[in-house]
Amino acid sequence: MNIQRLYALGLSILLAAGVLGGTTAAAQAAELPAAAASSTAQAPAAADDGSAAAVPAPAKWPETIQAAVIARVQMQHADMIYVPLFGSREADKAALAKTAIIVNRLIGKLKPSKEQLVGEDSFFSTNLDVMLTDGTEIYLRFKDSKNVLVYIGEDEYSTVDDLALSELYKLQQSPQSDVSTRSPAIGQTVRMTGSDAPLQHGMVRVFVETPGSSGGYQAPKGIYYPSKRALLVYSAPYSEARYDFQFTMPAYGEAIDGSFKPITPGKYELDVDTGASMTMRSVTIAPPAAAQFVINGVVVSDPALAPVVKNGVMLLPMRALAEAFGWDVKWDAAHKAAFVSSLSEVPAASLGSSTALSLWVNGEQLAGANAKPVVVKGSIYLPLRATAEAFGFHIEWTQSVRGAFLTFMPQLLKESLYAGDARKLAAVKLMNGYVNALNGRDVSALGKLFVKNAAPATVIETIGQRLITGIRSVTFEDRPGGTLLANATFTYLFDPNGNKSGTPGIVFALEDGVWKIADVD
Repeated sequence: MNIQRLYALGLSILLAAGVLGGTTAAAQAAELPAAAASSTAQAPAAADDGSAAAVPAPAKWPETIQAAVIARVQMQHADMIYVPLFGSREADKAALAKTAIIVNRLIGKLKPSKEQLVGEDSFFSTNLDVMLTDGTEIYLRFKDSKNVLVYIGEDEYSTVDDLALSELYKLQQSPQSDVSTRSPAIGQTVRMTGSDAPLQHGMVRVFVETPGSSGGYQAPKGIYYPSKRALLVYSAPYSEARYDFQFTMPAYGEAIDGSFKPITPGKYELDVDTGASMTMRSVTIAPPAAAQFVINGVVVSDPALAPVVKNGVMLLPMRALAEAFGWDVKWDAAHKAAFVSSLSEVPAASLGSSTALSLWVNGEQLAGANAKPVVVKGSIYLPLRATAEAFGFHIEWTQSVRGAFLTFMPQLLKESLYAGDARKLAAVKLMNGYVNALNGRDVSALGKLFVKNAAPATVIETIGQRLITGIRSVTFEDRPGGTLLANATFTYLFDPNGNKSGTPGIVFALEDGVWKIADVD
């Protein structure tokens, strides 16, 4: 079932206005593009036969529209939105060329008009929005199969064409959406494909919710949730209205309040939200075939970090775990001791003549039967809970999904070290906030860190499942215009390009007397 949230709301408003006694001037204006609603077109001159005379296109427009200057074409009938055509997409070139021919034919025989469509006539009209590369727009509204209203900038026109609508329909594609399985198991790979996204670039979000849920709510992070019971399980970018991605069905999903909750096996609705439409499918989520390991909500699918459960204890490969968090690890074969450290200087351990398996974290030996390293097929494995808790991480096991959920806080810069320099202190606070906002995919918090007119949300579209585990170092340098550049070294988990670290340049600038992030390269 395809739900067009925006247009369903518009239908209810328009039907109420049209059926129950007319439409106010404000409502009429709301039905049209802003430029068309505030038209300054002059009254048409009379032709010899008494009808309005045809007029040429406005002087600011070329006599013909070239296909090469069309950025996007979007067609819609009622709540049916067809797949947009994009000038940047090679496969759309032929359709755009034909669209340009049709639009030019209509422009060539326009007559000034003041006619408005209201109520049901407005909702059930067929509309074509042609956006040019310079940002100008041509908007067509077909009253029926041959009568069309045309809005060019602030000017309003009408014309008659027996073929235009049918020709345009032949160039359209209906949106599609598909999922590889309706019965995924936790830990199983699921593929999503579709062409039902509304824009050239954006985000697709996948939710699961129990059947019968309803509503629609904005989360504090700025993300739309289909209901209060919905759990966000994956987000992926789309391009040119299309998407094709795979994800692992997780053991946990993110609730509207930002917490993570287990996805107990059973029946759910799988919701795919593109920002303009939401496709809902009934699915049955099966139990996992193996234990699941999740870090800050991200499913660990890297085979190098695959957990092993032995005698009820979850174990992880020592080397892979250390690389993931930037720890220093050493194995003393003679004493059968594993040393793990996040410190630059660690007190020397007194091992004596002991050869019993032991685990040392930052110079302290962990005690207890479940705090010993284990040798599995020649590799050293560390007990997850004991190791994580020694570093101050939180670990939670959920038997119903056989999942271990590890929560870590990234290693941030110490603000006290920069207390003597107001500019650097402000920059450090912004960088620390930037890391937390990115890790939490918090669009609202991220936006508050940047200067006005920046587009920080696009950063989230490019990082995939990446988590920042810490800021290892930073250097500053002054830039022209009073700005400040910070070269920070971040360490990563789950980077889509496989990078373990990166050194982005972050530019800070004063805005209304307050330091903000101006750019991130």
